[in-house]
Amino acid sequence: MLHHIKDISTLSKKRYYYCASFECDIVYFNKHDAPYTTAMINKEIGFKEGSSDQAAVCFCYHYMKSELYDPSIIEKINIRINNYGSRCDLRNPSGKCCLKDIKKAQKEDKVLEEFSVYKED
Repeated sequence: MLHHIKDISTLSKKRYYYCASFECDIVYFNKHDAPYTTAMINKEIGFKEGSSDQAAVCFCYHYMKSELYDPSIIEKINIRINNYGSRCDLRNPSGKCCLKDIKKAQKEDKVLEEFSVYKED
């Protein structure tokens, strides 16, 4: 969290959790303190509703939301991780690798696309 909160003086010593919900603008929360919202984070998170096409989906290698549905994005990220490593634990606000979220977003978009084609028939 220290790498992502604009004003670290507001952090308490309590444990925070990451909110992965797309619809929610909360990024970090706990049951004791006010949550940290997307406006309080120093990076735009591509997996949050209302984020721009320039928002990050891969924080280690700077892939943006506009590149999310590029079929080769996963391969490109894997090549970079294999060659240079990653620091997802520090760079990604979730503290985890982005690949799972990218695959999920691509799969969900494909399901929606298939549903719309089916529905039009």
